[in-house]
Amino acid sequence: MSNKRSKVGQKKHDESVRKTADWYKNQGFTVKADLPGQIKPKKIGGFVPDVIAKKGKKEVIVEVETKKTASADKEQQQAFRDYANRKNSRVFRKKIAK
Repeated sequence: MSNKRSKVGQKKHDESVRKTADWYKNQGFTVKADLPGQIKPKKIGGFVPDVIAKKGKKEVIVEVETKKTASADKEQQQAFRDYANRKNSRVFRKKIAK
């Protein structure tokens, strides 16, 4: 099974990443987003998450998936989950683009 998104799926994904990043910015977080023209988040377990939002000691890792990639990217999601679980101040969120 290919993890590639269709052009429509990629557009939905990117729009959802942008909206998620904007929401966290509006809540006072410092945000890095894996989008053109943005500062990219650091790699976690060899993978780049879509959004990392930080505020004080709190760190939120967000991975946006499409319906096609939601179940295919399990290794990536597990890497983010493991990273988040190492500190109480970290949270991993998976979001499905609509």
